[in-house]
Amino acid sequence: MSPNTSSFAVLAIAVILLLMLIGFIYIWIFIAKKSNLHRALNMRRKKQKQKRSRSSRFMDPLLKAAKYARPTAGKYTFFTNKSQEERLLVIAGSPFGLTHDLFHSLRFVLGLGLLMYSVIYVLLGLPFGLIGMLFLPMLGYFGPLVWLNLKAKERQELISAAMPDFLDTVSVTLSAGVGIDQALHQVTKQFDGPLIEEIEQFNREVDLGVPRKTAYMNLLARNKSKELEMLVNSLIQGQTLGVPVSTTFRLQAEDLRAMRGFKAKEKAAKASPQITLITTFFVAPAVFVLIIGLLFLNVVYNPGAFGLDILFD
Repeated sequence: MSPNTSSFAVLAIAVILLLMLIGFIYIWIFIAKKSNLHRALNMRRKKQKQKRSRSSRFMDPLLKAAKYARPTAGKYTFFTNKSQEERLLVIAGSPFGLTHDLFHSLRFVLGLGLLMYSVIYVLLGLPFGLIGMLFLPMLGYFGPLVWLNLKAKERQELISAAMPDFLDTVSVTLSAGVGIDQALHQVTKQFDGPLIEEIEQFNREVDLGVPRKTAYMNLLARNKSKELEMLVNSLIQGQTLGVPVSTTFRLQAEDLRAMRGFKAKEKAAKASPQITLITTFFVAPAVFVLIIGLLFLNVVYNPGAFGLDILFD
């Protein structure tokens, strides 16, 4: 077998695996989003006992290393946008108690750690070492930004999904003659999730004497959920115009349920084209390259079957 043929076979296999990997990653992301949506729509009211997840066990040593390296990491702030990252941390609910300094230190630790790993990989003479040295440090440094964006998006989706049930419960409580502050305090004891965390923060601010309108604006500043923004704007307008709060909550719940139905239909309509697109541009080319590669190898090793003996003499 000639060196050119071996190189072609290795390259073909690498291309096939890469295309199929990309295709399966996109399909997995789609399935994960669908699963998250169903989980959000079926949120249970009973508070579950918090269990130490695998992600927590994975993050604990990284956070310890990040705290240790924080003074050093603070000296190297390239490719960082402090205001944007702080905003993302707030929207994501500060996962694992991350502050901006700690988050930047975490990026620094991951980037440096993967750089050291790639250097050892190259020194051992393993394949694709130079490519790993180029991409692994970038993955370690910029990967946490992608993760933080996904966490922020997921949290806002959970808030939006919990809004209709929350509004219905508050509306019923208000109809019983309970004040808005007492109703919010009671409802937070019955629900769980990111939305309740934000409402509890709002309640704490009001209890500490922060003006209600200021607390509303702070609630908007911490979130990007369109549904929550609609509710807060309606409450501010209702407070100005004297509209009963119970009416505002009831109308908002009806509007959000209708909007959620439209969004579900829209996502269902987009699902089939997305799968078709992934299959067309990733899975199908991988299969095509596989067939062509096998045909080429068959011609090389068995030219007589195709009447091509003269070309390989």
